[in-house]
Amino acid sequence: MSAVMPRSGNGTRSSADEVLRATPGFARLEHAGGIGGLLVASARAAVTPPYSWWRDAIVESSVMLRRCMIPLAICVAVFMLGFGFFVLGGITKTLGASDREGGAVIIGIVREACIWLTGMVFAGVAGSAMTADIGARKVREELDALAVLGVDRIRAIVVPRFVASIIAAPILGLICILAQGIVNFTLAPAEFGFTVGGLLASTKGSIITYDIYGALIRLFIIGAVVGAVACYKGMTCEGGTAGVGRAVNQTIVIAFFFVWGLDAFFNLAYLSLFPEAQVDFKG
Repeated sequence: MSAVMPRSGNGTRSSADEVLRATPGFARLEHAGGIGGLLVASARAAVTPPYSWWRDAIVESSVMLRRCMIPLAICVAVFMLGFGFFVLGGITKTLGASDREGGAVIIGIVREACIWLTGMVFAGVAGSAMTADIGARKVREELDALAVLGVDRIRAIVVPRFVASIIAAPILGLICILAQGIVNFTLAPAEFGFTVGGLLASTKGSIITYDIYGALIRLFIIGAVVGAVACYKGMTCEGGTAGVGRAVNQTIVIAFFFVWGLDAFFNLAYLSLFPEAQVDFKG
């Protein structure tokens, strides 16, 4: 009789947990919930006193900027030479509309390339470094030691990196836009035979203020999500050094998918809310 009677209490709860964990996709859903919970907890800890994390956040943001600067500059240079000049520049030159090259490039950079170039470089360099750092602490049981000492691990470990990611990602995006402008204004006039004044007029006539605001909002969100994913994967990695390596790979993959997904859905909403942004040239 007891074998067929339903279990109650902890036995029923344990059985339900086992069924849920055996369900395909439950582990991914659980990780997504953990990342979201850590993001909310980090944001709450960041805006409530004491604000003892701000010095570490400044240091971490400086480290992130130094690590990402050179890879981002290389990506921008290669993109501008490959797409900006040879592809887009060649098309506008063939159509006899070389004077539109500046406007087309600035729109493509600010609305698209700036976001995913900066997001992927930031996730691949800064995100992987955060995961490896926290994962190494987890393997060495430093996080457990902090918990035993009564230290709030969210406030001490996660919040400085979370805030630093929010600060560093938009700054890197602005640097990306600035680097694109320098490269384009230096090489494009000689390549396509128009003046710097014409290039400047095309650029000013094609971009609107909301483009810059939209880019900064997206980079702010990307910084927050990359910071939360990196910290969560570092704090939950298992299996020694091999587990740290797997956590780093998972951080990069999740962040890349998020960057591309956010870029697609944000642009769809942005162009729907601001139809004037679809006008190619206004001057």
